[in-house]
Amino acid sequence: MATLKRKLTTVAVACLGISGCGKLVGLNTPVTPLAQIQVQVADDIASGLGADAGVQTPNLRVGLVWGAQWQAEPFCLWPPADLLPPPESPGVQAVLSAGCPDSFRFVPDRDDADIAITPGASATITLVNLPTAEVMVGDLNARVAYASLVVYDDRNGNGTLDFHHPPRHRRNGEPDLAEDAGVPATWDVVYGASFISMTLPDQRVAYREGTFDDSVAFYPRKGCDPPLPSFSILSASGFSQADVSAAALQRQLPEEDDLTACRVATPDQAVVTISKPDPNVLSQNPKLLAELACAVNDAGGTTLYRKPPDTAPDLSVFACVGFPQIPGDDAGTASGVQLVVPSGRNDACQSVNHYILHGCSNDPSCATPWDVAPPSWWPCPITP
Repeated sequence: MATLKRKLTTVAVACLGISGCGKLVGLNTPVTPLAQIQVQVADDIASGLGADAGVQTPNLRVGLVWGAQWQAEPFCLWPPADLLPPPESPGVQAVLSAGCPDSFRFVPDRDDADIAITPGASATITLVNLPTAEVMVGDLNARVAYASLVVYDDRNGNGTLDFHHPPRHRRNGEPDLAEDAGVPATWDVVYGASFISMTLPDQRVAYREGTFDDSVAFYPRKGCDPPLPSFSILSASGFSQADVSAAALQRQLPEEDDLTACRVATPDQAVVTISKPDPNVLSQNPKLLAELACAVNDAGGTTLYRKPPDTAPDLSVFACVGFPQIPGDDAGTASGVQLVVPSGRNDACQSVNHYILHGCSNDPSCATPWDVAPPSWWPCPITP
């Protein structure tokens, strides 16, 4: 009973400090910080990027952004091995490049503390809120949240990093929902972050309650020491996508490239340094930074299949492929062909559209499928 009372007290106290339970107002007493994080931004972080984005004098800020637990859709992780394109199709690799964001990227969920920043100068981010339950993974006995410090140009001046979503598709032929990204001229522009992708070196902010369950694959770091209780700063080298594929076949987590790079420190023992991203990395994935402001529509990695519309989508990039085979999945792979088309080039966030002639919204091999005749623009083979 005493243990239960302590847990309930912890939840009640935490509720006072998180936005999900409402913030206290009207108190004149100063708030004692829960933690303070020292951050140093490279003096060249805005060079080149501002001109590309049409920004003359960027209004730079750094926000502590808590990450979402999510899973990439199977097509982007394990594309079909059997490619069946007609001669005019640019192929599956073009769709992957144009429509799939980095499957191992940091995905934003909530922007918390946010301050103005000057390149080349150090600053202090003061945390007065605990992360909300929505961004924590685990139960009350062992749960953790991770955050990235994101440097961005606050182009609309609202003092917070604005998140976008890929276009949201409805089921069974209902109208699609437009992307809620606002006006492109006022989109915030991301310049860098302390945690961009698990395949790159990073520094992340962690908040831990209870013990640490290292079997939970939430932005995992196999072989590194766990985060400290309460707030801490973690550093690591990252891992390669080849290691991810090899580990997945063995149902294991990928190893870090360099375990000697693993570091754990309290906030007052570390400085989070945010440098300009490697141009070679950005040339391979031009939307890598923009995706740091892209939330996900479906965190479970579910693929939404759609009937082909009467009017052809943009087919400048497309592929006709089978269905992904997920390693370790004994349910088998659906037969037939799907048309995959990347999201529009001007969309803020990347995504892939999946069109099928036979099937259901969540399963091409469902028990009561739809069957539609191919429209005149349909570019793929007609298969049962």
